Amino acid sequence: MEALGDYVWPRATSELILLPVTGLECVGDRLLAGEGPDVLVYSLDFGGHLRMMKRVQNLLGYYLIHGFRVRPEPKGDLDSEAMIAVFGSKGLRVVKISWSQSHLRELWRSGLWNMSDWIWDVRWLEGNVALALGHNSVVLYDPVIGCMLQDVPCTDRCTLSSACLIGDTWKELTIVAGAVSNQLLVWYPAAALTDNKPVAPDRRVSGHVGVIFSMSYLESKGLLATASEDRSVRIWKVGDLRVPGGRVQNIGHCFGHSARVWQVKLLENYLISAGEDCVCLVWSHEGEILQAFRGHQGRGIRAIAAHERQAWVITGGDDSGIRLWHLVGRGNPGLGVSALCFKSPSRPGALKAVTLAGSWRLLAVTDTGALYLYDVEVKCWEQLLEDKRFQSYCLLEAAPGPEGFGLCALANGEGRIKVVPINTPTAAVDQTLFHGKIHSLSWALRGFEELLLLVSGPGGVVACLEISASPSGKAIFVKERCRYLLPQCKQRWHTCSAFLPTGDFLVCGDRRGSVLLFPARPSLPKDPGAEGKLLALTGAETPGAGGGSGGDENAATGLGPVSTLHSLHGKQGVTSVTCHGGYIYSTGRDGSYYQLFVRDGQLHPALRQKSCRGMNWVAGLRIMPDGSMVILGFHANEFVVWSPRSHEKSHIINCGGGHRSWAFSDTEAAMAFAYLKDGDVMLYQALGGCTRPHVILREGLHGREITCVKRVGTVTLGPEFEEPSLEYPDYLEPGSEGPGLIDIVITCSEDTTVCVLALPTTTGSAHALTSVCNHLSSVRAVAVWGTGTPSNLKDPQAGLTAHVVSAGGRAEMHCFSIMVTPDPSTPSHLACHVMHLSSHRLDEYWDRQRNRHRMVKVDPETRYMSLAICELDLDRPGLGPVVAAACSDGALRLFLLQDSGRILQLLAETFHHQRCVLKVHSFTHEAPNQRRRLFLCSAATDGNLAFWDLTTLLDRGSTALEPPTQPGLPYQLGTPCMTLQAHSCGVNSLHTLPTPEGHHLVASGSEDGSLHVFVLAVEMPELKDAVGEGELVPQLRILEEYSVPCAHAAHVTGLKILSPSLMVSASIDQRLTFWRLGHGEPTFMNSTVYHVPDVADMDCWPVSPEFGHRCALGGQGLEIYNWYD
Repeated sequence: MEALGDYVWPRATSELILLPVTGLECVGDRLLAGEGPDVLVYSLDFGGHLRMMKRVQNLLGYYLIHGFRVRPEPKGDLDSEAMIAVFGSKGLRVVKISWSQSHLRELWRSGLWNMSDWIWDVRWLEGNVALALGHNSVVLYDPVIGCMLQDVPCTDRCTLSSACLIGDTWKELTIVAGAVSNQLLVWYPAAALTDNKPVAPDRRVSGHVGVIFSMSYLESKGLLATASEDRSVRIWKVGDLRVPGGRVQNIGHCFGHSARVWQVKLLENYLISAGEDCVCLVWSHEGEILQAFRGHQGRGIRAIAAHERQAWVITGGDDSGIRLWHLVGRGNPGLGVSALCFKSPSRPGALKAVTLAGSWRLLAVTDTGALYLYDVEVKCWEQLLEDKRFQSYCLLEAAPGPEGFGLCALANGEGRIKVVPINTPTAAVDQTLFHGKIHSLSWALRGFEELLLLVSGPGGVVACLEISASPSGKAIFVKERCRYLLPQCKQRWHTCSAFLPTGDFLVCGDRRGSVLLFPARPSLPKDPGAEGKLLALTGAETPGAGGGSGGDENAATGLGPVSTLHSLHGKQGVTSVTCHGGYIYSTGRDGSYYQLFVRDGQLHPALRQKSCRGMNWVAGLRIMPDGSMVILGFHANEFVVWSPRSHEKSHIINCGGGHRSWAFSDTEAAMAFAYLKDGDVMLYQALGGCTRPHVILREGLHGREITCVKRVGTVTLGPEFEEPSLEYPDYLEPGSEGPGLIDIVITCSEDTTVCVLALPTTTGSAHALTSVCNHLSSVRAVAVWGTGTPSNLKDPQAGLTAHVVSAGGRAEMHCFSIMVTPDPSTPSHLACHVMHLSSHRLDEYWDRQRNRHRMVKVDPETRYMSLAICELDLDRPGLGPVVAAACSDGALRLFLLQDSGRILQLLAETFHHQRCVLKVHSFTHEAPNQRRRLFLCSAATDGNLAFWDLTTLLDRGSTALEPPTQPGLPYQLGTPCMTLQAHSCGVNSLHTLPTPEGHHLVASGSEDGSLHVFVLAVEMPELKDAVGEGELVPQLRILEEYSVPCAHAAHVTGLKILSPSLMVSASIDQRLTFWRLGHGEPTFMNSTVYHVPDVADMDCWPVSPEFGHRCALGGQGLEIYNWYD
């Protein structure tokens, strides 16, 4: 091998890390967070806002940070500078930091000290540091000169799972060690000064039935808290642990977590615990749960910190998110559920319906036709009116609007409505609209300009009433504007309505689950073909229409919808429609909510999203002032307010379910939820609105492992979008500031989501633009095609568009389009719009077959392992690319995309490999005076590579595709044009690159850590040797072939040929390695250690000549590297 000791180009440097947060500590008004070997510093008091000050990269080398210990200052002043010991695994480093309001400066840094054992705890002792090590020993270390002063072992040299050091001097130092025997061992290292032997434990404390992961000591109250694998937290009365021989008493055994408890922290008035169930619980010292903070995703919360003066709790999770929560008394807690004591001799009758007029006034109607008002502030009931015509059956709806808007509507079973001004009920207006039962009422408000009341009667007729008020406000006017007619269905009435922002259309949802678009200001059309045509149906033509309407109209006449999305939410109905940001959001009792848009007067679905697990009845949706969204719904017998952004259930109300009368109202001042139960009105109130008072310091990425990373393209923002970087790196390499470019990257994960990220080249940060949650199981592969700019503009500042295909478990595949555009209102200055185009599942495809009883059903547990886009040269309108999928059931399947991705169908398949197919990769061959040809390479778990000539297979009139054996089945691909035994086991990475000579470099990486590189030649037969033009089949031949048996120490999961002379590979051994090609066997150049465990995929791309290349590594986290050309 050629000596390359001085040849280090290219050298990769870490630019960004998104890993589980494993350490947190509050230092004055600053927060230190450990993420891998990096330290993030946040200012908790920067002009009243929270912001990131700096990222200190690679502080702990190759070790993960587990904790920070700040040296106590004599004056207790940590606002200007601090000496901090940073530790994790076997590494320790001491840094001295100076900070001002907006800047941070590192004054001094010690060397990185490598201990012989795992460090569980660190304690400052008069300028030195004491370390509790993993096999029950204590070391006294001098941080200035970096030498060991004392090393005291315990007689019980067991393995520890946690430790806590107590005391300020060596003489009073006490260690509480959590042994693998589930015991607490208390001993005193200073006792070794009398005789030079190991120290015996002073006390052994038993109680837990699992390993003890964390402990915390509160000296002022003599309490010790422990967290264990047995899902419990125990509180011990220990007194002063620095005094030997004390008594230990278990005073609390706290069960509240559903999984292992990782962390515990004792405060003066609270106990904080966090665990594997992603819940942070706040306890009293008596063991009562006071608060529960939920929002992190994935495998748990790894770190907690507290700021007692501000009553803050900060949590760091496995999803790389950091959140700040307010303790009791510092937020806007819910006021709880209270009964309003309606039952009284002065108020006869039973309650039939309840609604809210704002958050402070409540309306209720009884079966005697009496309407009552309850003022929350005054706390008394008042009868507004009584009308016997509205007894027995009565609907009640309050008009939307600000507090004190003051309108409600009543409807009965005889077609009569009553519009009541709440402040002046004597001015109520009655109208008879139908000759039968009224099924539903809904209000539609457009700003303060227009207020409509929609009333559904028999036969699917909806009366649209225009409500206005006199200038004095003492009288109201009700005028019928028009009538609409709903499509035919059994339960034929509307359930909700809303104005489009322009005011031209009304969007409605009906009981059948359809979303309908009606003209808001219709005029009778002159020709029957006009949009919004008039429909006239007699009762004889519509037998039974209305589904128990209580009587049919003699002539059901009205305007039909101009656009309909039939049964969008299934048979249970649409529950709400909301317009915001140019989109329509609809919710339904199918557990999902849709994002829709209107184009050319037609409704189009953009995206379907699922709510939180178990919420099968989505009742509504609210847009918060900051633009975020909250979902309202029912989870079994509970009403839940859920935030998709923070993944947190902000409010949970045990109301008994949604089948009874209920109402919800939300303002900036308060949130209210009212419902009927046991003949009374129950009211839940929470000050501050829907959202809980917490701050997301950093958004989480994925809750589980990242399985695939794919770059989409680059967006360039103009100077008007530029902002200064929030980070101040200590050293910048030449060109590392980079151009003003933002890379758009897609990641998919085991948590069933696909995330679109923005990675600026200038700030070393990441912004999650959107997340797609359509998959039922894990997403393992993603492919991109059709990358361009919006509206086919050439200007890169216009944004970016692309089509994306994602696939994974349950044999499920989705196709959607993304559009990234500039948006100055977001932190990333970008907005991402997603439109779902099509989907495909193998078992659903099987269910649609007529002769399925004769076929073998596809295994629903089949997983798509890898995807490749194959763009063909076929001149057929509407025909898109072919998607090749590697399947776990041993099949290689081809799917055809048509109509810009709106049609996705299975075209052909083959079971050639007879084993799980792990990878597919497509490449094209172009030669002078020859047709461009498309090839596909597939690799399986037996190490075999197979090459397929897709151009020949998919040519029109080609006989290469074998027809299916039965109708409805896909075509068969036949045999490949070449196979190669490249490895002895599974192929986890695969890539190709054309060479200047017209050949192809092919590289693969295997589970045994080996690499295989060969040069592939594509040869076309001469015309004189062929019988006909249709039989010109290319021949593949290997010119050179090389193997590197032990290139890595573990699976090679990422591989990229950057040029004919350079290749980069990544492995589970956490090495990013560069190889030189073109001189025989691939030659090792250099290797860089990265920090992402279990890397599953890698993508590399050139950014610019000034910035070089970027590389994204995805596994249990995400890391971005760059190197320069």
